[in-house]
Amino acid sequence: MDDAQTLKKPPRWADAVPDREAQFDTKRRAVVRAAARAFGRSGFHNTSLDEVAEALGVTKPALYRYVRTKHEILYEAKCIAFEAGLKARTMAFAATPDPVQRIRLYVVAYIELVTGELGSFAVLAEPVTTLPPEYRDLIMARMREADRALRDMVQAGMDAGGLAPGDPKLAVAFLMGAINHIARWYSPDGPLTGRQIGEAFAGFILNGLVGMDRPRL
Repeated sequence: MDDAQTLKKPPRWADAVPDREAQFDTKRRAVVRAAARAFGRSGFHNTSLDEVAEALGVTKPALYRYVRTKHEILYEAKCIAFEAGLKARTMAFAATPDPVQRIRLYVVAYIELVTGELGSFAVLAEPVTTLPPEYRDLIMARMREADRALRDMVQAGMDAGGLAPGDPKLAVAFLMGAINHIARWYSPDGPLTGRQIGEAFAGFILNGLVGMDRPRL
């Protein structure tokens, strides 16, 4: 077969269509997103799997192909948030060497990603203690990992002189406390986009971390 024939050869069907595992993961993620929105409307404890199935337009047995319990959905939603946090940190480090601007970019990107992925992400306000131990321990480990990464980012800003000296642990508690509270009031149907909220919160947070004796950012 000559080069021209090789170039004209159509792609294999297996290359063009996602494999079963990829399709399953995509559908499972859609279930989690739909459930997160349902939990946002009525609350985690007040929403049944029947209501999640109804929101997706599927039967409950079909839903059980992807998730077995509400706690599994809550766990997966929190995992999506951690994935968004990791992606936001990666984007921030790739974009600039400035440690203060990295924090700004992280805040904007994280809020935009998590609101876009989960829509109404009120489910994230549900405490970790709601989860059974097999999920809770995994989430706690990821929380510690994310907390260490953010403390390092804040410490770098302090070391560079861009942020007021202080305790990075408290600074991260302040930063993430502000961000996590968004879950209690944000609505994808509201007047502001996730990015707009992220830009506003980045300004509030950095002006707080810079300190009153320094020029505002």
